[in-house]
Amino acid sequence: MSVLARFRSESPFAVRDDARKIEVRIIKLCMNEKYFPKRYRFILVTSMIEDAHKLVDYIEAANKTDLSPEFLKRRLTYQKEALIRIEFLFRKIILAEELDFTIPEGILLEIGEMLQKEEKLIKNWIESDKTRMK
Repeated sequence: MSVLARFRSESPFAVRDDARKIEVRIIKLCMNEKYFPKRYRFILVTSMIEDAHKLVDYIEAANKTDLSPEFLKRRLTYQKEALIRIEFLFRKIILAEELDFTIPEGILLEIGEMLQKEEKLIKNWIESDKTRMK
């Protein structure tokens, strides 16, 4: 049974839309030489951007996978891979802070909040899928 739009707390596409916002935010942060000098591009920056890309890729793949008994395991795998990418991004943001990059605290908090929200949305999505399959 679907919920009327006016009673929804989140858009059905919020998981995907927020992942894309994270992707854009990470790319803009990483490409700013004021925060990450060029010599760190291959050490840390490329990996962070790749994780942001993969986050969106796995969410898109899970969303395109049918919610049916034969495809549920594959869909769940994609959703869990997206959660793993969030953990990777958290870890790399913390590493950047520990390496004393000059990223303003406000930007770090913003990205941290975006990642926490996305993690919660994905977990809720997983639970919703499990409930719908019962």
